Amino acid sequence: MKVGAVLPAQIIEKAKSLKVTEKDPVTLECTVAGTPELRIRWYKDGKQLLPSRYYTMNFENNVASFRIEPVSKEDNSANYTCSVSNVAGNDSCSAVLTVKEPPSFLVKPESQQAIPDSTVEFKATLKGTPPFTIKWFKEDLELVSGPTCFIGIEGSTGFLTLYSVDSSRSGHYTCHVSNDVGSDSCTTTLLVTGVHSFLLCCYLFVSFFSFLFAKPTLVIFDTLPSEFPTLCLQPTVVCLFSHHFLSSVSSDLPDPTFFGFLEPPKFAKKLEATKVVKQGDSARLECKVSGSPEMKVVWFRNDHEIVASEKFRTSFIDSVAVLEMNHLSTDESGDYICEAHNPAGKASCSTKVTVKEPPVFSRKPSPVDIVRGSEVSLECEISGTPPFDVAWYKDRRQIRSSKKYKVTAKNYHTSVRILNVEAADVGEYQCKAQNDVGSDTCICTVKLKEPPKFLTKINSMTVVVGEPVELQARVEGSQPISVQWLKDKEEIIRESENTKITFIENIATLQFVRTETSSAGKYTCQITNDAGSRECMATLTILGR
Repeated sequence: MKVGAVLPAQIIEKAKSLKVTEKDPVTLECTVAGTPELRIRWYKDGKQLLPSRYYTMNFENNVASFRIEPVSKEDNSANYTCSVSNVAGNDSCSAVLTVKEPPSFLVKPESQQAIPDSTVEFKATLKGTPPFTIKWFKEDLELVSGPTCFIGIEGSTGFLTLYSVDSSRSGHYTCHVSNDVGSDSCTTTLLVTGVHSFLLCCYLFVSFFSFLFAKPTLVIFDTLPSEFPTLCLQPTVVCLFSHHFLSSVSSDLPDPTFFGFLEPPKFAKKLEATKVVKQGDSARLECKVSGSPEMKVVWFRNDHEIVASEKFRTSFIDSVAVLEMNHLSTDESGDYICEAHNPAGKASCSTKVTVKEPPVFSRKPSPVDIVRGSEVSLECEISGTPPFDVAWYKDRRQIRSSKKYKVTAKNYHTSVRILNVEAADVGEYQCKAQNDVGSDTCICTVKLKEPPKFLTKINSMTVVVGEPVELQARVEGSQPISVQWLKDKEEIIRESENTKITFIENIATLQFVRTETSSAGKYTCQITNDAGSRECMATLTILGR
C-alpha cells in the first residue's frame, strides 16, 4: 500500500480585519488546508479563547469561523489570531477588530465671560472613533467659518474661535459632534460685558465713648475707573476684604481701596502625552497647577472619577497634583484626566496610559535529536502585548533566513527551520522576544542522532545439552534502539517459556533456560535506530551427555 505524504497545516485565505459597531455580532473566517487531523485554536491578544456565551467557534469544510455576539468596547483594537496545526506543521493569521465607538465629550467646553472686542475660544476634547463631523450653533443658528468666527478640529480636539465679540454674541453655544455610528452634543455659555470692579470702603469715626464704622459700600462700575489705569482685566473679578482705621485727629477719609482678582486654574506643567507601564508595576502622574485658592483637584479615568484607595493614591501639595498607581493591570489602561477648579473657574489636562504585558514563552521547543541530512523546525508561542521584536541565535550568534535557516515570526508564533542538518548545526539555539516593557528567552539544544554500535559483542559458546546459556552484548547510540535476534540469519527468535529476550540499560540478552540439541546454530544480534543499524554473530554449540 502506498502512503501519501503528510501535508503541513497552512492558511490559504486569511481572516480580515473588520470595523464593527458596539453590540453588533461579528464573524471572523479563514480557510485552511493540510492533512487531517487539523487542530484549530483562536487567541485574543495572545490568550487562548474557549467557547462561551459570547464566543462561538466552528470548523466545517476547511473553513474555521469565530463569532462574537455581541461585540463590546473591550473587543476594540484586539488582535485575534487563528492558529491551525497538525503533525507536520502549523500556521497562523491575525485580524484586528475595531469597535466603532459613537462620539462623546471627554472634556466639555467651559462657559466664558469676555470683554468687548476680545477673542474667545471654546475647546472640546472628544473620544470615539474618528473621523468626526463637528458643528457649532448659537441658540438654534448654525455657525459657519468666516470673518467673525472659525470652526476647526485637530485630532480629538474641536474648537470654535469668535473674533471681536460684543454683547450681541452673548448666549448659549452648542457643540454637535457625530461619526458614522452616533452623535453627541453639549452646550456652554458666553457672557460679553464690561469690566466689573469691586470696591469696598470702610470708615472709622471716633467719639469719646464708642467706635463707629460706616457701612461698607459695594460700588460697581460698568467702565474702568480712571483711578486704576494699570488694572489687569480678567473675566472674573473677586474682592478680597481688609480694614482701614482712622485716628481721631484725622481730618480726611481715605480713598476707596481696590483689592484684586481671583485667578482661575492654569496648568504650569501638564501631564506627559502618553505613558507606557509594565503590568504589575507602579506609575506616577504629576502636573503643576497655578491659580488662586481654594484649589481642588479631581482625577478621572475614562470619565469615571478615581476614588483614593490602596491602588490609587492622590495628593496636592505646593501646587503639584500627583496620582500614584500601584500594581497596574492591562484593564487599567485608558485616558487619565486631572481636573483643577476654584471659585474662578476650572481647567484640565490628560494623558493616555497603556499597561502592557511583557512577552512570555507559553510554548517552548524541546531538545532535538535529528538524523544527519534531514531538517528540523524549532517553534515557540508567545503571550503578552504585541508587537514583539523576535530574534534567534545559535551559540549566542544571531541567525537570519538563508539557504541554511528559515526564520519566521508572525503574531504570537515564531520558528526557525534548519535545513539539511549536519555536524556544524549541532549546538544551543536561543529565541529572544521583547516589547516596550520586557523580554523573555528560551533555549533548545540540537544534537545529531548517533547510529548504534556494539561496545561488547556476543561470544561463541559451547554448553552441554540441558544446561542454561546466555548470549549478551552491550551497545550504545541514540535512543530508541531496537534489538532483534536471528538464528542462522533467517529464523527470528521470539520469547517463549524456554527463551527469554531482554534489553535493559543498553544490554541485549538472549537466554535459554534449558538448552536442547536444536538450540545449536549461528545466532545474530541486530541493533537499529533512526541513524543506522549494526549486527554481530556468534555460534552456539550443544554437546551431548
